[in-house]
Amino acid sequence: MRRVAILLVASLTLGTGLVTAASPAFAAKKTAKITSCKADKNLNVNIQKAFIPFFAGQTAAERVANVKDGTKILAPVEVSTNAARASGQSTGVTVPVKVVATCDGKTGATFTYDLALNQPASAVSSPPATGAGLNFSGDAVLVKGKWLIDALTVCDLIGRNPNTPTVGPDCIKAASS
Repeated sequence: MRRVAILLVASLTLGTGLVTAASPAFAAKKTAKITSCKADKNLNVNIQKAFIPFFAGQTAAERVANVKDGTKILAPVEVSTNAARASGQSTGVTVPVKVVATCDGKTGATFTYDLALNQPASAVSSPPATGAGLNFSGDAVLVKGKWLIDALTVCDLIGRNPNTPTVGPDCIKAASS
């Protein structure tokens, strides 16, 4: 279990060097405007695409670009990113996989996901089918036809990083302000 936690920390680093070339290509693929959760015929894929920039971003601002109220959690995301880099956990890229979403009304969804750790940069645009066997959950919200990941979902993920035990609660506090 400790190995999984260490791998999770590595996943939060997001392989900064490997993603640079893949990030713009992924960002260039835009999805059509979605009018409601139930009308989204590709719900799982669209939420996965909304979450990938958090893992693939080079800066905290890029990482929170698809996070609802992401600017509120910029500081904790920066602390988490720097801690992961400082500990040498910057090999490969992490990608959310096995996203299974359920609509919670017209503009909300709850989802479960796994993480594929230490993947090549190509995994950003072509995610693998399997992950590390981790079981996480989160929330997404539809804003102006685009899925955004809830800030508390990011805070929960950051809070599981054993190298930054206070960052999760700090993130939650920032997100709730």
